[in-house]
Amino acid sequence: MTRGQLVVVLVRTEGPLNLGSVARLCGNFGCALRLVDVRADAECREAVMMAHPSEALLSGAARFATLVEALADVELAVGTSSKIAQARDGPPLTVERARLLWPAAGARVALVFGNERLGLKLDEASACQRTVRLLTTGAEPSLNLSHAVAVVLELFALAALDDEPTRAAPGDREHLLQEWLHALEHAGYFRVQTPAEFAPRMREIVDKMDVSARDVELLRGMLRVLRRRP
Repeated sequence: MTRGQLVVVLVRTEGPLNLGSVARLCGNFGCALRLVDVRADAECREAVMMAHPSEALLSGAARFATLVEALADVELAVGTSSKIAQARDGPPLTVERARLLWPAAGARVALVFGNERLGLKLDEASACQRTVRLLTTGAEPSLNLSHAVAVVLELFALAALDDEPTRAAPGDREHLLQEWLHALEHAGYFRVQTPAEFAPRMREIVDKMDVSARDVELLRGMLRVLRRRP
């Protein structure tokens, strides 16, 4: 696992201190930095000062008009929020969960952070396959932007320290999808739709599963057994 597979995406960031601090964090953790409709001036003194010694990351950050464009080449996008229900009501991000969100070799995962005051919009969160929250124990659940980026990057860095199973590669997921479709066809599930017509919906379900390659092999073995049953 390499940390270069992580991409930090900032959406509508307003504060130059936060912008510079995140650029420095990307230097600390070996991440790429992408900016979506960022309002802060990346060339102002405050931003450059906080980015030191990663000024080049700040000045060279790729810029995009929309989040969808910024995520075009990533396998998985993980949005962060303390307000959106999907994240607020779900389990917090942990090292164990970060491990199964880590992309397969050669792929990228984007860590998406919204505006300091308003966070991610609903349509922006919808562009991410996962939306997560960070665990806080005080009355205020929302962290400062640069602090939130630091915590998330540390969780992913800790996840990269061991050889535990990580997120299954796209090819493994495709094999699981096909095995599942074959099992359903064998069981007589398809009466109105064909397997090909149902495949996009099943692919969406498989993509929502945070499973390792080992998990995929186990599930495929179960499905093969079911297919052999009369």
